Amino acid sequence: MNIEHNSAINQRSEKPCSPGRATAPRTWRRLATATAAAAGLLAAAAPAYACDDHGRKGWDDDCRAQAKTPFPGGSWSPGAPIFGSKLDTNIPVTMSDGAVLMVDVSYPTDPQTGARAPGPFPVLMTQTPYLGNPSTAGDYFVQRGYLFVTASVRGTRNSGGDFAFFSERDAKDGAELAQWAATKLQNSDGKVGLQGGSWAGLNQIYTAAAAGKQSPIKALAPLCFGAEFYRETYFAGGIPTQTAQFPLFFGASVGNNHGSTAYGQALVSEIYAGGPRAYDNDFWQLRTPGNYAQKIVDLGIPALIWSTHQDIYAESALSMYAYLQNAYSRRPVFGPMSPNQRATGRYQVLMSQGGHCQFEEQTTGQNIANSITLEWFDTWLKGKRTRMADTSQPLHVHELVSNNWYSTSAYPVAPSYKQYFLGAGGRMSPRGAFGAGKETLNWAQPGPGSTLEFDGPVLRKGATLAGPMSASFYASSSKTNLQLIASVSLVDAQGTVTPISSGAVLGSLASNIPSRSWVDRKGVPVKPYGAYVTDEYQPAGSVNRYDFLISPRFVGVPAGSRLRLTVTTQTPSQGSNGVFSPAPAGSQCSPVLGTDPCYPTQAQVVSLTGSTVTLHYGPKHPSTVNLPLLKAGCFKTESETSLPYWKGDTDLEGRGPCQELDDEE
Repeated sequence: MNIEHNSAINQRSEKPCSPGRATAPRTWRRLATATAAAAGLLAAAAPAYACDDHGRKGWDDDCRAQAKTPFPGGSWSPGAPIFGSKLDTNIPVTMSDGAVLMVDVSYPTDPQTGARAPGPFPVLMTQTPYLGNPSTAGDYFVQRGYLFVTASVRGTRNSGGDFAFFSERDAKDGAELAQWAATKLQNSDGKVGLQGGSWAGLNQIYTAAAAGKQSPIKALAPLCFGAEFYRETYFAGGIPTQTAQFPLFFGASVGNNHGSTAYGQALVSEIYAGGPRAYDNDFWQLRTPGNYAQKIVDLGIPALIWSTHQDIYAESALSMYAYLQNAYSRRPVFGPMSPNQRATGRYQVLMSQGGHCQFEEQTTGQNIANSITLEWFDTWLKGKRTRMADTSQPLHVHELVSNNWYSTSAYPVAPSYKQYFLGAGGRMSPRGAFGAGKETLNWAQPGPGSTLEFDGPVLRKGATLAGPMSASFYASSSKTNLQLIASVSLVDAQGTVTPISSGAVLGSLASNIPSRSWVDRKGVPVKPYGAYVTDEYQPAGSVNRYDFLISPRFVGVPAGSRLRLTVTTQTPSQGSNGVFSPAPAGSQCSPVLGTDPCYPTQAQVVSLTGSTVTLHYGPKHPSTVNLPLLKAGCFKTESETSLPYWKGDTDLEGRGPCQELDDEE
């Protein structure tokens, strides 16, 4: 759960332009073709700024003539480094409870003399526990006019205090460190932005909430981060994931000076034993970022969220976006956004491709997050008119398979869902014309007797898959519990299979919270939200309906392809009897981080071992997979770009017609 900051694209220095009057937020320029942009070739374009791509009244004439840039808004460039940088290390900062935390400060210098630049400068602060995070990681920002504070989290690295894994005391530490950076740090201008990913992304929310009103914190940029902690990351359907192993590595990752190894071992042991922290109780609720969405909005702090399709926060990054937008619009925070809801550019999310905290531009391998993050902080901490926040479509997606970027606003994207009904012969149909039937699976590793496949119709013209998916299965078990995993894949015209996403359900933890579960306008499940607070076992042989989430993806489905649903009962391949131990090399459960249901607790293993699950379908038991399918070409995109673009007018062309897939075989 770490992030690197690599040097990004150097562009020529900015030439600011002054608008005659403020104009209403409207269209934002797309980013130009990324191969040329990422290589820095656009530096040859002079000047670097384009103030207004439509030449609207109220903007300077010389600005209207300027060339667009490939960055959000088309009127900003990161520019070449202006300053040098130097690092002061091991600066002690005493917290209100007497614990001494250590910070390193990287500051701008005169590149000719090496002397400290006079400033003042805004401050960016990252709070990291990781031994491997260099304190020079923020030099990209320092060289462009920021102070960068790297603070060691309490009980990690060289900081004092007891390790406590995102405790309330940790949040208070962050608030006190931000106040110190604003008022005590040499050459600080009093404004603070929080920056970083994973651990350093999550703690931004807790810090900002703890700092409260009149805080110096003016902007957040949490990367590889989301609304959830228990679900998606540590547990899938209530079953511990690969990430649930991560606490065993606390000592090696953060240092074991203050009990991190013992803390991690105790946490894992309690989870595996089925103790309180195996459920979504107060421990996890305190650490659930989505619970703080309304407070972040009430404090007036903008946030830029960046995640990836393969991240351990892929689903909850998008949920956090919706929560913040809802909070800003004074709608029910945890509900779905309205299809026509006006979105604000103060809260934006990017979904690129890659794994956890991987934001490299696809062609050059450079870190594109630095330049976009710099523009965000220039907007909110330096007051530059970048037009980054003017967008009316703050959800930016790098679509899988097509590799197109597009922007939109509402989440979920599809107003109504396409249901594929399961049937005999491994088929699924949107018409549900199958007779009654059933299939059985053994609780075992995928293989004969433990795997089912259902193929949908050929999409002759292709389609767009956009957002969260779900399954509604009618199932029974020979025991009082069951486990099912639903995986969606794309099968192209040549028969090549591309995995897309999956979701899991555990029968005893299958209850959903109605007020937090999303449905479409016809009542079809969109994003079921499990309770995960107590086991509810069902009588053996009883048929029950199980609605569960399949993690969202945005996929361009090529013409002639079909979608496939694979149903299994276990993740290949787990350790012996679900024990939290390294899985066989090369297995799906071998990575330290992941979102698959890999390591059932002791009680779960007992309740599942030897079980046979029966999946029912037909008129009485209409088992379905529920998909956000739109027609191909519903979004205006820029083909084969690998940097995001921002737009201000509607990309989804006709929401009603886009829902009608009339070209299915």
